[in-house]
Amino acid sequence: MVAKIVILDIETTSLEADAGTLVSAGLMSDMGRAEYLEAKRTSEEKPLLLKLVQRLGNYDVMVTWNGRSFDIPFLTTRLMKHGLDPRPIIRKSHLDLADVVKSRLRLTFTYLDHVCDFFQIDRKKGPMGLDVPHLYVRALEGDNKAAASIREHCLDDLRATRQVFLKLKPLVEQQLEYAEGQA
Repeated sequence: MVAKIVILDIETTSLEADAGTLVSAGLMSDMGRAEYLEAKRTSEEKPLLLKLVQRLGNYDVMVTWNGRSFDIPFLTTRLMKHGLDPRPIIRKSHLDLADVVKSRLRLTFTYLDHVCDFFQIDRKKGPMGLDVPHLYVRALEGDNKAAASIREHCLDDLRATRQVFLKLKPLVEQQLEYAEGQA
């Protein structure tokens, strides 16, 4: 059986999960179909987390960029804050492409933009993750352009991560085969 792969990216109001909240989550299949989930108000974080866990249940393998050090711990913390079970996320097979690049390639820099430049993957030069907190405040105040900027940033990160995944696939075949055996 072929493992069902999803690329995951989240946007948050802070790098620390006890000080911030989940703003949105993007999911993209390895075939390129994307889904964007968002909290239009901070009170919608718990339903967003529940929907994300449910959607992730449809996949066997999560692929992230820096997910082992950021996305998964952030989601785990926010799930636990709301009294929700983190096991559906922490037990899922997970492939962090930043780890793959750091351990299997020898590049000057290992951040996503540099890896995209190395592989000649186009990126939109819009807002960055650090812009999300102030964009979210503007979105909460009714600024639809700010909300759209967060969405476009998340989807661009997903597209870039998917393209990097496709380039790195020869290096991660073994992990994917293992995940297929577990599926």
